[in-house]
Amino acid sequence: MSEIKYRQVEERDHPAVKNMYVELDGFYRQQGLNFPPVEDVGQVWLDSFARTLGKFTMLYVAEKDGLVVGFMLARVKRLPPYWGGGMAGTISDIFVSPQARNTGIARGLMDHCLAWLRQQGVASVDAQVQVKNSASGALFAIFGFEPELEQVRLVWGEGSG
Repeated sequence: MSEIKYRQVEERDHPAVKNMYVELDGFYRQQGLNFPPVEDVGQVWLDSFARTLGKFTMLYVAEKDGLVVGFMLARVKRLPPYWGGGMAGTISDIFVSPQARNTGIARGLMDHCLAWLRQQGVASVDAQVQVKNSASGALFAIFGFEPELEQVRLVWGEGSG
């Protein structure tokens, strides 16, 4: 059995995680996420946190037999003053390659992200989980996350304003 290595993303991992994000984006859409499609979504995703990577954002990867087989993104944010103004963490964008699922990789990634967030001094950690994504919901429940807010969305048709 191969050992899984968890580490911070490196530039050499970008093509792999970019392709995995494209798969994740497809999954989000199958589950009902209703945002317009984005050209080169994997690169746009990477670019969205490149400036804060290693400071307020951490991307961990799981590596097996020299190949990246999963990733998880963690971010630090300041809460608004009316919610106490402290620092909070967010876990997002979890992906494990189909051939590596059900092997504990998501748990290992979560352990690393939560440890990093704790080191950043956050008081709480949140995540958004699509209603139909029971696997992610179960993962978060294992770590003690509890439902707190429900998000609803109204999508205007094309040409509406």
